[in-house]
Amino acid sequence: MDACYKIHVYGMINDTYCKSEGFRKVPYHYYEPGRSECDEYVLHENAPYGGHRFITEKKVFAEWAKKHTITFTHPNWTLS
Repeated sequence: MDACYKIHVYGMINDTYCKSEGFRKVPYHYYEPGRSECDEYVLHENAPYGGHRFITEKKVFAEWAKKHTITFTHPNWTLS
């Protein structure tokens, strides 16, 4: 953020994606069946230790976007 005037982020869903209607239920890993992407996000978010906080990470990016010129595409984010 210190080196660029604009930042473009591709392929990152927002923090409310899994709660929205019509979200696509896709496997977390394309090469093995199992939990869906959103199920995996929730599992990691609530892990007592060692999980990747995907949902928290998306919230942090949304907060950064309020202060910096960050554009999210594919999918587009609507920032409030």
